Amino acid sequence: PLLFRDPNDPGAQPKVVLPEGGFNNVNEDELNNFYIRNSIEWSHVINSRHNINVLAGQEIKYTNRQSSRVDGIGVVYENGGIVNTDPLMIEFLNRQGIRTYALGVDKERFAGLFLNGAYAYQEKYIFNGTIRYDGSNRLGKSQKARYLPTWNVSAAWNLDRESFIDFPWLDYLKIRATYGLSANLGPNTSALLNLRSGVTLRPTDVESYLYIQDLENANLTWEKLNELNAGIDFGIFKNTVSGTLDVYSRDCFDLIGVLQTSGVGGNAYKTGNYADMKTQGIEFSINTVNLRFKDFTWSTNFNVGYNQDRITRLDFNPRIGDAIVQGGAPILGGPRRGLFSTRFAGLDERGIPTFFDGSGEIVYNYDLQDRENLRDILKYEGSAEPQGAGGLNNAFTFRNFTLNVFLSYKFGYKIRLDDAFSPRYTDFSSLSRSFVNRWVVPGDEEFTDIPVILDNNVLSAENPDFQYAYDLYNKSTARVADGTYVRLKSIRLGYALPATWARKIRASNAQIAIVGQNLYLLYYVAKLNGQDPEFFQSGGVALPQPRLITTSISVGF
Repeated sequence: PLLFRDPNDPGAQPKVVLPEGGFNNVNEDELNNFYIRNSIEWSHVINSRHNINVLAGQEIKYTNRQSSRVDGIGVVYENGGIVNTDPLMIEFLNRQGIRTYALGVDKERFAGLFLNGAYAYQEKYIFNGTIRYDGSNRLGKSQKARYLPTWNVSAAWNLDRESFIDFPWLDYLKIRATYGLSANLGPNTSALLNLRSGVTLRPTDVESYLYIQDLENANLTWEKLNELNAGIDFGIFKNTVSGTLDVYSRDCFDLIGVLQTSGVGGNAYKTGNYADMKTQGIEFSINTVNLRFKDFTWSTNFNVGYNQDRITRLDFNPRIGDAIVQGGAPILGGPRRGLFSTRFAGLDERGIPTFFDGSGEIVYNYDLQDRENLRDILKYEGSAEPQGAGGLNNAFTFRNFTLNVFLSYKFGYKIRLDDAFSPRYTDFSSLSRSFVNRWVVPGDEEFTDIPVILDNNVLSAENPDFQYAYDLYNKSTARVADGTYVRLKSIRLGYALPATWARKIRASNAQIAIVGQNLYLLYYVAKLNGQDPEFFQSGGVALPQPRLITTSISVGF
């Protein structure tokens, strides 16, 4: 396959296209960037009661990126690096669409203006307001799309400073609230007409051409977020107990994604503002000093957060094949990443997986391109993203020793188990240990849901859908587990050297520490069968959370 066969001389022998020399591959990336920010601030205090602060400014970002690739062919390294490129090599590569030179250019411009004002009365009542006006060339030339004003207002009330709040055990108590509009440019999007160039793959008359990558979309605008947040901060018993409580509601709209068009203009799909989403959540944290003696202190920090999101508008539904992936997919009325599964109906009398279709019939395969009957065919398992998460940290100090033990946890989500089943295997495949319980003889379907390893004759002769049944089994209800876990995330033991020891090396302080990370999963569901709940196969080389033991020496001068 590496020899060149001249199409104009089909009777000739294949020829070597690299008779001498080798390759010199050069990749070069250049980035020119500057960022300018100017601001002016004014503060004033009136009668020791009224505090006023005003901040105004602007910022400009300028970015030019250029990447190039050059492939030197026929470099004779052992002869002074001379280059002897056979013309047949260039023709050989051109006929396969392989170019020896490539150049890419990207230009980004951003400008913004901002104004912030703050007012406080007797440090009891605090008000703050911010407004921004931003623009980016990534959203085309339309004034409506390119520029967007955003704003935020907030207020806080320090109740502990009020005369009617007089409790000896209360150190501070603050109520606060924020409401505003923020925006994001979205993932690598542009409203401009996107023209690309290429080279034809004709046997003769090779020439350059232009094609439309993206049509102009003047209606494309920023992703936006309206958020209302209310919270309480408190401290009691000489701050031995302190904490915060926050509740929030977020209204995300004009989210950017890919949607299908009528095809008019030459593009069947385009990037547009295709979805809206609402999110509600609560977050709580508390810090306590449990014991405090002359040489010993024990303190604890605990935090937890929980949220639910729901898509309220979606202009382009995913296909069945998109919805059953491990990371989940957006569905109208569901979360941003909802996990859907094929409905497993058990093994048939030969140990092959079967499934329920939308009408309740048993099948071996689905139409994975179907968008209309997704909810009827698939089962919604839950969110693929944790809805709740938090941690618990205990810190102990004894003289010069410190010990920190940190637990992390997540809950409220489902995990698709890693794909492990196929209709056929080779000597290069490793089998899951669950195959110990696979179907072997008729009647086993009553006791196991692990499919049989198919005989090639059955696979090729009886029903071509059998091989697809194994792919659907990997994405079925039988391969979903609850993701709740508690992990011993880290343990850190440190020792601070006495000051007299540190001064001997002319240091102000010195410390030795040993840290263990991801040491142990304290709790997870048995159905995970050893799979790390924080591990998701995302293509390429993906590794679970590694267990690490590190030591460190820090010295300050």
